[in-house]
This record gives sequence, C-alpha cells and structure tokens, in this order.
Amino acid sequence: MKTAAPKMNLAPVFYTLAQVQFNPIAQMSVYVDRVQEHLRRNGFPDFREENLFELAIRRLDEPQPDVRPQKHVRWSFTNTQRTEGYLLLSNALVFHTTKYDTFTKFLEKTILGLNLIHETVELAYVEKIGLRYLDAIVPAEDDTLQQYLNPSLMGFSANPEGCLGHSYTETVTGIAGGNLSVRAVITDGSLALSPDLTPLQLELQPRFKEVNRRNAVLDADYCVVKRSNFDLVEIQEQLTRSHDIITETFKISVTDYARERWA
Repeated sequence: MKTAAPKMNLAPVFYTLAQVQFNPIAQMSVYVDRVQEHLRRNGFPDFREENLFELAIRRLDEPQPDVRPQKHVRWSFTNTQRTEGYLLLSNALVFHTTKYDTFTKFLEKTILGLNLIHETVELAYVEKIGLRYLDAIVPAEDDTLQQYLNPSLMGFSANPEGCLGHSYTETVTGIAGGNLSVRAVITDGSLALSPDLTPLQLELQPRFKEVNRRNAVLDADYCVVKRSNFDLVEIQEQLTRSHDIITETFKISVTDYARERWA
C-alpha cells in the first residue's frame, strides 16, 4: 500500500463515489425500513425512494421492435446538509460525497454501509467494485488553464480565436485487472457534469458552485468486474488499490504548478 499523499488545503476534488455491485436481492424493499432506521440514527436522516427508468430496446428481428422503459427503484439516504449519503439498489450500494476529506474517512463510511447491508440481507458475492473522482480544475485569477492541465487534455481549447463551446477528451485503459476511464471537459462558466450525474443529488461546496470562468472537470472512473465471495476485507483492499490508480492518474493529468497552488 502506498503512503498517502499530503492533504491539499484547496484540493480540487468536488464529488466522489464508490459503488459495490452484489448479488441481486429481489425483496430488497422488505429490508429498507431496517436499513433506514439504522442510518437515520447514524447521521443520515434524509430518506426518499426514487423511481428510475432505462430504455430496453428490442431487436429488429423480433416482432414489432420498439423501445420500452424499464422501471427500477433505488433508495437514497443522506445527511442533513445533503453533502454525503448512500444510494441503495436491489443489487448495489453507492456511497457518495461532495465534502471529501481523506480517503481513509471515505473508505470507512463505504465499508460501514456495506457491512450494514450484509448484516441485514446476508450478501453472497460481489460482481463489480468501482471508484470515481471528479476534480474541478479552476485556475486562480491570474493563471490560465494551460498552467494547470496536462497539454494532452487541452485539445484545441487554447485556440484564442472564436468562442469556446466545450472541449472533450476521453481515454479508456485496461490496468491491473480493471478498466480506467479518464474524461476531461473544458468549458467557460460553471462546472460541466456528465449526463449520468445530473441532476446532482448532493449539494456542492460553495467554492465549486460559484465557479464562473474557464475550467476543466477531470472525471476519473476505475472499476473491476469480477465475481468473488462477499468479503469486506477484500473489498476494502480493492478500493484502496483503485484509489492508488486514480491518484497516479490525477498526478499525470495536472501540473506540478497546479499542485503547488492547491497545497
């Protein structure tokens, strides 16, 4: 395990998620009341049930091909300030936060939630483990984005002519048995979020909500798809390895100058 990097005073991370996908529990709704009561007593009193819809497309060679919405239910548990919480599905748990402090604290709460679900429904296996960090690369008033971001992520956004709509780059890499996806979106004005994260459920910190200038959102997503017996120790170790990979990715994506400014 690598030594943790020093904590930055102005760290650019503004949204972080960990997801663990497990064996489907068809009757998860039966257990939600017990989960909600436990989380309510441990700092997550805001609770709501949400209906999600995804499109299921039938094959063209089937009779009357069409697009049909499929309904899914998830349950949301957040703290009073709506800066962190859990999302529970019939086959997965997500812990997410917009008030990231250290990976140690983030990991503790992720494992806490998983342990609660396991004690409640007796999980059998894990199918997928994912970790995702979103960083807001916002130059100080007298700086430029070129001073903060790796040139390979700038695209043609540095072109002084015209009015920038957006610049988007994405790189997908297989590494250490998993897949790493790194996206950079450069825009003028407020931060740009991936469509799968909007509307954002949690409240952003004020300094990120108030961004109104040239910026880049760096979105690093690493996941391992592998079926294994449910084991909290192994899950914790995999999330730690995932964090190391995302940390190295962040170091490559930004400049030494940027890190000095955030320190």
